[in-house]
Amino acid sequence: MHSLAKIPCAQVELTWDREVSGAPGQRARQLRGALATAFHGDPLFHQHDPETGKALYRYPRIQYRWHEGRGVVIGWAEAAQRLLDRPWLDLNLELGEETVTIGDAALTLNHGQFAVSERLEPYRLRTPVLLFNQENYRRYQQMDERAQRHERNRLLVAQLLTALRGLDVTFPERLYATFTRIHQSPSRYKSQNLLGLGGELACNLMLPDGFAFGHAVSHGYGWLTR
Repeated sequence: MHSLAKIPCAQVELTWDREVSGAPGQRARQLRGALATAFHGDPLFHQHDPETGKALYRYPRIQYRWHEGRGVVIGWAEAAQRLLDRPWLDLNLELGEETVTIGDAALTLNHGQFAVSERLEPYRLRTPVLLFNQENYRRYQQMDERAQRHERNRLLVAQLLTALRGLDVTFPERLYATFTRIHQSPSRYKSQNLLGLGGELACNLMLPDGFAFGHAVSHGYGWLTR
């Protein structure tokens, strides 16, 4: 194993003043919107320039997820300390049409290990990964099964490398990555119906639990674990 980087990673697990049900994908988007409003002066929470309102095209270092009725916020690199410093308790949030109050916030801080591996390491996607945009998905639909498999793996490699660069991690060798088990998961992002891919993958890269890649990771997509 050849170590590439150790990056601070904070997680805040939010528990509400009452039970909150709903589809995890929708709730993750609502959580992102609520905290972007609560902390509108900090672009790490919403990926927009607070002065111009224009989108900031970069790997989101704060990401939002929903797990078993609780909100989960992940912060990488400089965003880790930002999460630890926020006043979470008793914060009121608008989740869709509901108002909830944070009753408890469990904070953890560790360092995510990134390294080159001498073997293919196995991972499971906790949420679907979005590899396709509208244009390359149209091309993908016209391919035969063998070509589709090659295209999925090509995009898998490309999106992993993009996420690494977003955290200032340079992969010095050739990255090998492949899906070992896959299923399609129709997904919705910014009013568009997209193809999400779930299942398992393997690559010659050591990644920390909770790492996410692909499109829309700030909305909870592309979250993997070992």
